[in-house]
Amino acid sequence: MRSTRRNKVLTAAAAVVATGLLAGVVATTTGTSTSGTAARGMDAVEYVAAGQNSATFRGTFRKADGCPYLVSSGGTHYYLPGYTIGGNGALYKKGGGFIAYPGWKIQANGTKQYKPLGNRTTHCTSWGDTHRIKARSIYALQH
Repeated sequence: MRSTRRNKVLTAAAAVVATGLLAGVVATTTGTSTSGTAARGMDAVEYVAAGQNSATFRGTFRKADGCPYLVSSGGTHYYLPGYTIGGNGALYKKGGGFIAYPGWKIQANGTKQYKPLGNRTTHCTSWGDTHRIKARSIYALQH
């Protein structure tokens, strides 16, 4: 009985150590997205809060060439993949669900990414899709 209890304690301790090591590995391998205080100096998107690999960004919703963008206060356009433009020009969740009209202030919760275009083209030709926010959720801040 004593050895079984000891094994349970050792297994639990190993799990705690492994979880801490895994969190460190995940934090070091996600270098392509930026969050934390470093994001504030790199970009004009209004940085509001940070999670582990996530942040909250605020800006204005704009559309161009059928593509949705969050425009920062500094004028940088961030493509919002996974969201669509409706027939009335409004921003919708994929599969439906109205979010905002063009010009409304929005908040995107997710991660900022940069994808160099290289020699390829994109259907979002006005501003391109190199700067993007992979959003878990988007909310309208103005009605």
